[in-house]
Amino acid sequence: MDDAPTRTIEGSCRFRRLRRFGFPVEELVDADGRVAALGRDGSLRMFFGSGRRVVPADGAEWRIKSMTSGRHIVPIITSPEGTIAISGPLHARRSYGINGRDYGLTLIPMGRTGFRSSGEWVLRRHEDPIAVIDDRARTVRADEPVALSAVVMAFTLITHGIPGEGDPMPRRD
Repeated sequence: MDDAPTRTIEGSCRFRRLRRFGFPVEELVDADGRVAALGRDGSLRMFFGSGRRVVPADGAEWRIKSMTSGRHIVPIITSPEGTIAISGPLHARRSYGINGRDYGLTLIPMGRTGFRSSGEWVLRRHEDPIAVIDDRARTVRADEPVALSAVVMAFTLITHGIPGEGDPMPRRD
């Protein structure tokens, strides 16, 4: 069984762009070096294609793909051993739940959402903030250990959202 939840981030880390093509396209780095390498990003790749490739520093292979959950198509992170993390929309617009095998977190924007948002998001365990994510600077500041899969999923949700999350009810034509 994959021990993905034990892969954690604590302190500060950031995404760094490496190249336009090939693998990896970008990497997540902290003070000690590479935490994970990531392949090309894109909604079509994740929601309809083979998924975005993620390789943590220990060499495991993950994919960010999608599955249906009720009326939504939600991002998930999988490995050959099974599902590592799954997400879903919360009641407030642009707020999400992220669940792993041994954690449950919420991802909530700080300040306003929309055209002039601050670009900062908070990951919470219950009501306690455990990490702040700056989408513009592509950084994470974790006050306590946060699962790597939750951080990768948070950036996926911030970037792509969940298709159809703004519709209160599905429509029939």
